[in-house]
Amino acid sequence: MGWKETLGAWLGLEVKKTAPAKGALPFVGASGDGRAVSSEWSTEKAISEGLKASTWVYTACRRISTALASVPLVVQKRTGDEWQPDPQHPLQALLDRPNPFMSRQDMLERWALHLELGGNALWHKVLVQGRPVELWPLKPDEVKPIPSRLAFIAGYEWKQGSDRRNLGADEVLHWQFVDPSTPYWGLSPLKAAASAVDTDTAAVRWNRAVLANDGRPSLAVFLSDSLDAKEQETAARFIQGQIDGNSVRKALVLGGASKAQPLSLNAAEMDWLEGRRMSREEIGAVFGVPPVLMVAGEAVTFANLDAAKRILWEDTVVPLLDDLCQGLGMGLLPHYGAEQTHRIVADLSGVTALQDNMKERAQAAVLLVNAGFPINAVNQRLALGFSPVDGGDVPRQPVVPSAPGNPATKARAAPPRMERKDKGDPITERLARMDAWIAELKGRVADVLLAQGNAAASAYASGDPWEPELSLDDWQVLLEAIHTAVIESEGAVAYTALLGSITAGGGGGTFDVLADGVTEWIDRHVGDNIKLITDTSKAALRAEIKQGVEAGESTRDIAKRIRALSEDWAGYRADRIARTEVGSAFGAAHQLSAEQIAAEEGVRLVKVWAATGDSRTRDAHAAMDGEQVALDEPFSNGTMSAPAGVNCRCVTLYQPVG
Repeated sequence: MGWKETLGAWLGLEVKKTAPAKGALPFVGASGDGRAVSSEWSTEKAISEGLKASTWVYTACRRISTALASVPLVVQKRTGDEWQPDPQHPLQALLDRPNPFMSRQDMLERWALHLELGGNALWHKVLVQGRPVELWPLKPDEVKPIPSRLAFIAGYEWKQGSDRRNLGADEVLHWQFVDPSTPYWGLSPLKAAASAVDTDTAAVRWNRAVLANDGRPSLAVFLSDSLDAKEQETAARFIQGQIDGNSVRKALVLGGASKAQPLSLNAAEMDWLEGRRMSREEIGAVFGVPPVLMVAGEAVTFANLDAAKRILWEDTVVPLLDDLCQGLGMGLLPHYGAEQTHRIVADLSGVTALQDNMKERAQAAVLLVNAGFPINAVNQRLALGFSPVDGGDVPRQPVVPSAPGNPATKARAAPPRMERKDKGDPITERLARMDAWIAELKGRVADVLLAQGNAAASAYASGDPWEPELSLDDWQVLLEAIHTAVIESEGAVAYTALLGSITAGGGGGTFDVLADGVTEWIDRHVGDNIKLITDTSKAALRAEIKQGVEAGESTRDIAKRIRALSEDWAGYRADRIARTEVGSAFGAAHQLSAEQIAAEEGVRLVKVWAATGDSRTRDAHAAMDGEQVALDEPFSNGTMSAPAGVNCRCVTLYQPVG
């Protein structure tokens, strides 16, 4: 399989021709056709002046390469709709032992280092009767791709000293970091970080030179005004010849000098540590390695260390593994005619840093499955990595939490439900379901508030930025799961009840939680609320930190303030967030189910605002009690099409016109 076919497979296209289609514009200019691509970047220079010269570059590259090389590569075979390991496939043995002198770990570490330092990683496939029997790493500086107007790439030019050879496109595996200016050669991350690396190595050299001279110039000599210019030049050469690294603390006596005075550098000149820290931050950002993983001896807590490891894996290592496996699959499977039956994947099951994230996704999975989503669909959407289960493609009956009076939920200490007067039973039942959902979800909201508060406290105590610990992603996962589950469950109840009141037989339709209007509402509402929740947390913590600073408290005491505040949040604030989100989801579920029925049945519906009617009802909401508007119109306040807002417990009733 040639490069053109490989490119077509990568793009999901079926390529039957060996030349571009008639009328296709050439990607390669005539001047570049058949000529090896040159590059101004040298991987060997990056190794000598980057990896071997900068502790930050070495640390970042080693973090990535050792992590990536620790993951086993597995050949899997498709069996029906499932993928199962195929340990007997010849490729598995080749991946485990690429050649007689290198293990899988050796090859992958070198692969990662070449990619990070040079932007390109290349392997040579030793083919025997069309099958790869060995894999060998190639030095990027010794290999250049040869563009082709006809086949996109004609092959590779390999040159080592006086030896030169052209390799076919099917003999080389080539990975690269994308350079937008060319599709043939990759862009090195180190090239983007070159200025930071140069600054850092210069700072190290300066510090070493200063320390070699006792950390300061040893002596300043003030020459007599009686010396002319030539005599002063002679004296200066004499001084410079005697004051060097071997003359530290030796006395210097010069005839004609009026005075001699020891000197020291000022604080600003000696403050090179901050400059090195900034270089570390910049280099770490380019390579995708959190700074906390590039240092030793600083105040590092288990919380922020674990979080940094997870970030490294999720944002850097896992995407690199995906790139590696796709390249291996595209370049090796065609030799066995196994493109459709086999795949190569990274086995991440043993990566400890990813287990916490798995716990969060598992909690979200429980909510989605209880909401009625098929288990296999949830498994795929959340990338849990489990094999599909029999019957897992069939939607489950949504699980509605029991009402507070049910013995199964008595131990949950559900918040007391406010009594409504002069309202019908359907409304009372709806509020009971709402209270049950609030009791169910309050604990999950409290867990996120506590986890973020503790992480922020740990970061503050260690001197690291605490704001990133209030991650939007935590709320994104939780709120999406909450709203999807609640709307799926309550929407089904509302849809059935409303349809039964309109049609004699109750109809045969079902509420569609995946409809465009539903998913758009969830995306919009979640996006707005996660920012509101996070901004509220940041403002409260800033105020708490300010009070601690003004009171003269230590960093540890202020961190305790942050933890105490997050513990308070796990009570009253978790209850408020749960009530707000559930109330909004209930209002949306009834509105969206009514909109679906109106469209499906071709009926006109109106909605009626029903206020709670107790002492805690907002005046504005109480004033709208009994107000009736068309289904697609907002109520008189001009902003709400259904009850929503902090702690709002009002409801809407829907009925056909006339």
